[in-house]
Amino acid sequence: MPLRIAIGGIEHETNTFNVCDAQLVDFDINRANAVIDRNQGVRSYLGGMLDAAAAIGATVIPTINAVAMPAGVISDHAYLTIVEELVAEIKNAMPVDAVALALHGAGVARGALNIEVDICQRVRNLVGSNVKIVVTLDLHGNLSPKLSTLVDGAFGTHHHPHVDEFERGQDAINLIPRLLDGTITPMMHVEKLPFLMTPATTMYGTAADLNALCRSAEEDPEIVSCTFFHGFPFADTPDAGASVLTIANGDADKARAVAERVASQIWNSRRELGAKGLSPEEAVRRALRSKDWPVAVLDGGDDPGGGCPGDGTFLLRAMIEAGVSNACFAVMYDSSVVMQAYEAGIGSTIEIELGGKTDTRHGAPVAAKAYIKTLTDGRYVRQSPMGRGSWESLGRTVRLQIGGIDVIVLSQREAPSDPGLLLLHGIDVSRYRIIGLKSTNHWRAGFAGLIKADYLADSPGLMSRNLTSFCYHMVRRPIWPLEENATY
Repeated sequence: MPLRIAIGGIEHETNTFNVCDAQLVDFDINRANAVIDRNQGVRSYLGGMLDAAAAIGATVIPTINAVAMPAGVISDHAYLTIVEELVAEIKNAMPVDAVALALHGAGVARGALNIEVDICQRVRNLVGSNVKIVVTLDLHGNLSPKLSTLVDGAFGTHHHPHVDEFERGQDAINLIPRLLDGTITPMMHVEKLPFLMTPATTMYGTAADLNALCRSAEEDPEIVSCTFFHGFPFADTPDAGASVLTIANGDADKARAVAERVASQIWNSRRELGAKGLSPEEAVRRALRSKDWPVAVLDGGDDPGGGCPGDGTFLLRAMIEAGVSNACFAVMYDSSVVMQAYEAGIGSTIEIELGGKTDTRHGAPVAAKAYIKTLTDGRYVRQSPMGRGSWESLGRTVRLQIGGIDVIVLSQREAPSDPGLLLLHGIDVSRYRIIGLKSTNHWRAGFAGLIKADYLADSPGLMSRNLTSFCYHMVRRPIWPLEENATY
């Protein structure tokens, strides 16, 4: 008989400093066969699971998959609705040999400070101890050691940008036959560090070196997996912070020893991890001095991919005031300006108050005269290794020209991590000198071979590099860099 595997997931990266709760309407929920249709042949966690399941001849029973843009804490109603449906669908799928779930690791809901632990506890209570549970996780997961007592395997992305979601989905499924035949007896260990780590790419530098250390640990045939989780420092929870997760075959001491060895190196390297931010004005000045083009200026303090509102104006204002030309800016979230542009039509010039409508922290609206160049329906196919092949639908969008800058304005929040979003608006990045992006690192997956240099603009937004500007109440203390005397 072929293996029966129930698959599904709930993915949300929660920025607890965002005061607006994530609601049920914010989630894109796929059910039953739509889970397969939306992920077959796509470079996603579930796409990798489907690929590996087909390779081993397993029968897949799709449940639900709920994904939302990073935002504030998930409302009680939204979370309970989704998790209870997930558990009910797994119950309907039984009997199963295993459950494979795509989770995040930094999800927070009202009443559940760690939704991944809560989800896995609910599923374990349902299926019992004999059914195997495997999960995929985001590199930015804030892991709880309790997770290792609830699942039989957990595989986090190694890279930021997360170009290996597909492979981690494959890993999760490929472990199941080995769990069932007893080839592997998983011993998992989660080693926590007192370290809030700001986002860092693994494409080069210290984070890349630490990844190499993890890969070298996996050369031991008894080490199934070793993963450095950067954590998500903008979630104020007791589990916030960096960690190392290892899985050893039958040897709990080895799992702990490997995790501790890697964690020690991370701790010793903590001052070198994460890019240093510049003021928006200084970031623009450095971009203008560049000798090679195009270059990117990153709006790191207002990255929608980390739960920020996406309508912050500090960087765009700095670009306008510097008289930047032959430039583009992607993206600004402002549904009212999109509506205004649609009413005026292509070719019109309108007076706008752009952005700055969510709060005062991310800057005041930009008053400008804008020419309407392009209107779109917001639909495109992802080209980046992150989710390549999947359809995105953002609703109405507009390309405005403000002085020498082409500005993409959206009616829904989104991070500009994929070239398809810019091409949808007729923007070929290679033809521009300066590219403003509301993205910290995910853009690198789609643009890395084209952008010659990048400059991180750190504004006082919900992903500011200055972690001391946030009021933490629940993180474990002392913790670095909030306390310089923190020790590991």
